[in-house]
Amino acid sequence: MLTTADIYHRQVVLLNTLENKYHLCIIQGNLVIKNNDEILTRISKQQAFAVMVIGNCSITSVMIDYCQKYGIALVLLNSRLRPILFASLSGEANFLLRQKQYLSTKIIHQKIANHLVYNKIYNHIQLIKNIRQKDDIIKKSIIDLSDYQDKCYGMEQLDGLMGIEGNAARMYFKCYFGQLKHHTWQSRKPRLKIDPINVVLDMGYTLLFNYMEANLRLFGFDVYKGMLHQLWFKRKSLVCDFVEPFRCIIDRQVLIAFNLGQFRSEHFSQVKMQYQLKNKHSKEYHAILMKSIIEYKMEIFIYVRDFYRAIMKMSENNIDVPLPLFDINIKHQE
Repeated sequence: MLTTADIYHRQVVLLNTLENKYHLCIIQGNLVIKNNDEILTRISKQQAFAVMVIGNCSITSVMIDYCQKYGIALVLLNSRLRPILFASLSGEANFLLRQKQYLSTKIIHQKIANHLVYNKIYNHIQLIKNIRQKDDIIKKSIIDLSDYQDKCYGMEQLDGLMGIEGNAARMYFKCYFGQLKHHTWQSRKPRLKIDPINVVLDMGYTLLFNYMEANLRLFGFDVYKGMLHQLWFKRKSLVCDFVEPFRCIIDRQVLIAFNLGQFRSEHFSQVKMQYQLKNKHSKEYHAILMKSIIEYKMEIFIYVRDFYRAIMKMSENNIDVPLPLFDINIKHQE
């Protein structure tokens, strides 16, 4: 089971094989990353907390046995960051955390849900504040979003909280993507593909979802038991919860890429009133979006880690445990 020492002193190794052909092997009892015959790094079994590999990689039974024996989580992600293999005895054995998830009271779940929406709106405000030329509409949006943010912690029902989140999101999207220089923004319509911007946002959010799932499973969370998003057949509700504060990463990257001309309307075709990205541009788009997520790999890991600590401390008699806040403007040093 996960211990405090694991969280403090061991590190996550992220290996991206999409850009270079790395080789992961065991030499003299240590994990070794090689590029052809050149040894790039050597990590002892005491130092490694998890190994996450993005892209195609051959894994031997010896490597799997080594990771299982020394409590190293092994996570393989495909080129779209979707987990295709997850092996972690310490994560799967963390029944105490799952008991907390299922047996915690409604008050605890509501507090966590309130905080996740608060954090999401917080980053809405940060991105809008970063707009250089602010007109009266933008200034008013910042004030109104701050009002929505202040209302989050006072909510006692999920329905009211979701109403706040929806109203804040509509205001934010209209204000933030209204900056696009050569594109007309209509509104955020998930999965409807009404314009190229919505298509790319869906792509980015899917990548973020997959990467967040891998991080949650490292700690042993049941990804199907959410606090903000409720139980639904086959829906990974907890992952839906935790991506909310981090959607701003994708939003910012999409705005930048369209304004710089990296993403263009001519890269899309329209079929039956829906836009589709042309296949020849798919790899480039995914690479840009994935890079924006991986740049925040440390922030994502720390956020999940600190949430894990907070949830383990929470109880009916100890509900005022501080919860982590992700700020898109602050980068942690690796």
